[in-house]
Amino acid sequence: MRDIIILAVIVLLVAILGIVLGFSSSPNVNDVTNNTTFNVSSGGPIPLSVLINDVKTEEWYRGYDNETVNWMESLGDKYAWVSSEGYVIMDKSDSNKIPSIYATDVDYWEIFSADVLEKHSLGNVENPREIVLVKNVKYIGEEAYYYDV
Repeated sequence: MRDIIILAVIVLLVAILGIVLGFSSSPNVNDVTNNTTFNVSSGGPIPLSVLINDVKTEEWYRGYDNETVNWMESLGDKYAWVSSEGYVIMDKSDSNKIPSIYATDVDYWEIFSADVLEKHSLGNVENPREIVLVKNVKYIGEEAYYYDV
């Protein structure tokens, strides 16, 4: 009887371990972070290809992570908006939902929400930059910061 109980406990533990490992190794549909708010510079989007070229050639990005740049190159024809933490990447239709305003004595920052698909770091220790891929942009509004001239 004692052997049957021990065997049942072992089988139960193996089953629980299998379930836990199954959930951790299978793709998770909930990896997307919905309705995240962003604040980006209103200066307009940068074609992703231009940003990638800048990362590869400008001193500011020295020490960038090659895997992140390879991932960015795999995204194709996208656009990047500058945030205080880095760049928010999206397709053209989502980018068109965000207005661009150019001014000399005012900084405009555009606020929107979107679903985060992936996050990566450029890995630059001196000037860390986060790269965020989003979709489903919903424009919220803008903030203006005025300068004394």
